[in-house]
Amino acid sequence: MARGILSRLEGTWALERPAPALALVDVERAGGAVDVLAPGGWTRARIEAWLDWADSLPSDVPAVDLPHGLVGEGAPNLLLNGGPGRYARRLAAWGLALGVFEGPGEAEDFATALVGLCMTGLFIPGPTLAFGARAHPEDPARAPHAAIARVEDDAAWRGPSRGALSGALAAVTDAVRRCQGATGACADPNENQALRRAALAARELGAEDDAIVDAIRLGEIDGGSPAAATAAILCSPRGEAALSRRVALAAWTPAPPTVAFEERDAEALKLADIGPVAAICITELSEREIVDAVRVACVALDLEASAKFHGRAEDAYLCRDLRPITLAVAGLHERLVIEGLGFASPAGRARGASIMALTSAAALATSVDLARRVGPYPAYPSRAAEHQSDFRDRLEAIEDLAPGAARDEAAHLLRDAAVALASAGLRNVQVIGRAGRAEMRLLAGGASLDASPWTGPITRAETQDGVAVEVLNEATLRGLAVSGADQDAARAWVLGHRTLDGAPHINPDSLIARGFTDHEISAVETTLGEARSLHDAFSVATLSEGFVRDVLGRPDQARDAAPPLLLAGFSETQIAEAERWILGSRSLIGAPDLADDEQSLFLGGEEIALGDKLGMTLALEAFTCSPLTVDIELPHATSPESAVLLQTAIEQSGVHASRLTRAAAPFGPALDLPPLAAETRSAAPVQPTERIVERIVEINRSRQRLPDRRKGYIQKASVGGHKVYLHTGEYDDGELGEIFIDMHKEGAAFRSLMNNFAIAISIGLQYGVPLDEFVDAFVFTRFEPSGAVTGNDSIRSATSILDYVFRELGVSYLGRADLANLDAGELNADGLSRGGAEEPQPVARYISKGFARGAAPDNLIVLPFANRAAPDLGGAPTGDVCSACGDLAVVRKGESQICLTCGARQSRSQDGGGA
Repeated sequence: MARGILSRLEGTWALERPAPALALVDVERAGGAVDVLAPGGWTRARIEAWLDWADSLPSDVPAVDLPHGLVGEGAPNLLLNGGPGRYARRLAAWGLALGVFEGPGEAEDFATALVGLCMTGLFIPGPTLAFGARAHPEDPARAPHAAIARVEDDAAWRGPSRGALSGALAAVTDAVRRCQGATGACADPNENQALRRAALAARELGAEDDAIVDAIRLGEIDGGSPAAATAAILCSPRGEAALSRRVALAAWTPAPPTVAFEERDAEALKLADIGPVAAICITELSEREIVDAVRVACVALDLEASAKFHGRAEDAYLCRDLRPITLAVAGLHERLVIEGLGFASPAGRARGASIMALTSAAALATSVDLARRVGPYPAYPSRAAEHQSDFRDRLEAIEDLAPGAARDEAAHLLRDAAVALASAGLRNVQVIGRAGRAEMRLLAGGASLDASPWTGPITRAETQDGVAVEVLNEATLRGLAVSGADQDAARAWVLGHRTLDGAPHINPDSLIARGFTDHEISAVETTLGEARSLHDAFSVATLSEGFVRDVLGRPDQARDAAPPLLLAGFSETQIAEAERWILGSRSLIGAPDLADDEQSLFLGGEEIALGDKLGMTLALEAFTCSPLTVDIELPHATSPESAVLLQTAIEQSGVHASRLTRAAAPFGPALDLPPLAAETRSAAPVQPTERIVERIVEINRSRQRLPDRRKGYIQKASVGGHKVYLHTGEYDDGELGEIFIDMHKEGAAFRSLMNNFAIAISIGLQYGVPLDEFVDAFVFTRFEPSGAVTGNDSIRSATSILDYVFRELGVSYLGRADLANLDAGELNADGLSRGGAEEPQPVARYISKGFARGAAPDNLIVLPFANRAAPDLGGAPTGDVCSACGDLAVVRKGESQICLTCGARQSRSQDGGGA
């Protein structure tokens, strides 16, 4: 390998590690199924994630002479539709243009190494933008100061929404807080009549039951209603109860913020969001291989910092002046399992800290070497003393670790880097942090990221024909081999036998004794491969209603009274024991062949206590540059009091940042609201008053189909980096009658769900369901993708695709300016800006020439008079058209009609005087 910035590598990755077996896999894409060359064993979901990443890669390459054999010939250029090869070639070209590499040979070695890391799944790139803002190195403009919003600052939070629905939910909360009775009675709609009235009013306005329940729970605690933060990252001091309460209640908002507990940490998180990010999967790497992989990854991230596009110009300037990069670790929990160390054990935390120390030392050493080659980041002189102090603190923390290969190598690297730091400086203001992005976990094949534990011993694999099946993951199998356990027995304990034959209590013999026939038993057997519970396998849909009614004896009117297994005479204990044997326990806890300490090695994410998660985060954060944010998803049923206590515990643990989110609401009604009791009438006779009330209600239950040739519009936008095309179809009177939602780069399942959802909405509209009902039902729904919206002139952010779609429909068809993120007064009804001169616009901008089939002349224009406020001259509008200027602003003044726009007096014939 050429001498230079990569001279410490002992060869390229393509030579050092065996190349994986490649296979052609058919993957469903927007244009249909395509064959993709991918590493063997990768699932289609992982391959699609890599293809989506490759589709977003920028294509700008500097004008430099590239070696002909860059990244080699054959498979590397075809891997994953050429995405890794294009990514490596672009960065190698930028490295040659910026002087990072000594020559084409070193650039070629770097590109080959980077593609090798991608092929083996060891390098997990972060999201990119195909175009945007980028600051030129010689631009004299300086990066603006990144102000950090603080939790205690009321200006950092939006005020409560003034919409009718939000007001109704606030009334529910107030009804609980104003109640003077017992706490339980105040929160019970059956006891609190004011609460019942408020809840019924909220339900009539379209509030979901779970939203009403949330409002009731918020009324049971002290403090205001939750408000959404204006910034994604906030700073909050530790230990202040009022601020902890505000942070915890933010979990009840669509987009909870990330909260750092020191201003320095909040700034580091902001910079981590601006700079490029990637992760190295360290599950099976030796200490030497970790150093080599980190060096290649850091060079790639630094080159990407030079060529990265940003959504905002100020972010581009910050990236240029500070050059922040974020390298994270993946697969840490899996590595601990392979080595026989528990995630929650002190030995596991110590091992994780030593690996993070080695990763951090290698990344900092690479940044110093880069600075020695091409210079430090522009703002380095103002932070030189801070970096030198940080190096000393890190070296002391490394020396406090238990002796071992990782600790010794980390100390050696950091000592050498500290010596060179005094003269060379640092290329990047920060280098190690968190990945924390869901799409990166897909790219990593579901491996754990940062300090988060793995999801458990089960993973999903695919057969050759694309059928997904559950299996024990590789780390579990290797961990079982280390402990000497029987893998087949462990597999049966976790995944179950998936058959009724030999099962305790519930087996073919016991079922036949209770009236089951071979037909019903065979039907149940076919569902056991995917069933999650025996009640699902023995459902009415599987057994048929006639069998459940005639044989098991459940009458029609009680079809939901009890599951068929209970009707057949099996107890809940018997069902639970049979379910564990047939479907598995989905965990190795309780496995008979494993001792208690061996079972603790395989704890899944939900089985690990919060304190152990915080302990691992603290151990790793000692060697990171930006916080490893503790992400906690609260169950939907979590009470606000529990969330406040949890936030307080997180702050007291000493971690640097946290974020509380809340799981989605379960399907179905969550609140029993009986109708209000009739008011007590006076016993005294009342003389009846005769009234004649006539009310005519006309209901059309037929479907009003759209005309075959219809008008509408197409809105292209991007939500959180995911393109969305919204097509609308209208009736002749302009009412909305159908929608189509196209997300052509999503997976086949999600795309199909969105298409069928749009069909369901369209059918509802054609049967007369008001559009505002759909808008109120689906705005503020929260799921990924979400975030910033680009391409729409009224909406700038959305909490989900559905939130964006129905915001757009509400703004465009209902005039719901409250759903827009911009000032609705800035745009006229015809879409023309109020600012500047009001110029006529060609009518072709608003009317489809193809729809009109040429019937609209080309010289028609849209006059900007429709939204001009007419002066109040005391006249009555007539609705006539001015014969001079064509405006509708004609009013009657005495015996004459005057145009308020041009002042022309209308003719007598138009005045109605006659001849």
